[in-house]
Amino acid sequence: MTPKHNNKTLIGITGSIGSGKSTVLAMFGELGAETISSDAIARSFTEPTSPVIGELVEIFGNSILDSNGAPIRAKIAELAFSDKTKLKALNELLHPLVRKNFLEFLNSRKDGSIVAWEVPLLFETDAHTICDFTVTVAVSPEVAWERVQSRGGMDYEDFQKRNLSQMDLEKKKSLSDFVVTNDNQRENLKEQIVIIDSEIKKRIKK
Repeated sequence: MTPKHNNKTLIGITGSIGSGKSTVLAMFGELGAETISSDAIARSFTEPTSPVIGELVEIFGNSILDSNGAPIRAKIAELAFSDKTKLKALNELLHPLVRKNFLEFLNSRKDGSIVAWEVPLLFETDAHTICDFTVTVAVSPEVAWERVQSRGGMDYEDFQKRNLSQMDLEKKKSLSDFVVTNDNQRENLKEQIVIIDSEIKKRIKK
């Protein structure tokens, strides 16, 4: 196959909240891929040093700032997932910045690299169109909620709102090259990733 980014292979990883996307990303990393997370990049734009604090305040108001003038992530999330207009505005602000940051990372990798990229909105933002392979991490809503609960900081209503803001899981699965089931033990998940990684490496050589 001919990679879409010179001689680098890009794997896009997605799934619902609580599905274990970050765990899958780390496993690809253990198998030799270079890894990057869109969520991690996006979080950098809600740090106290964010270059877009002014734009965030324009969207959400001053209530998202703490006493030091730093963004409060939980407040941003609460307001965004309660108002589709605000969520759309937030996505329109952050997605181009995240994509630019990601592409800089990708372009700096050496030829022959395999890059695993965690993207919650892989299909919703058409990010899949620049990937060579796509992987959806599937999990039952019950297990996903158990994992989110164990992390703390989110109630069930917020969990539901975030899920509803994303593409239906079955649709994501139908659009993906590979689907990983993550309802079971870590060992079972690792076995699936090893098989997918091996298959991807075979296809790269063709």
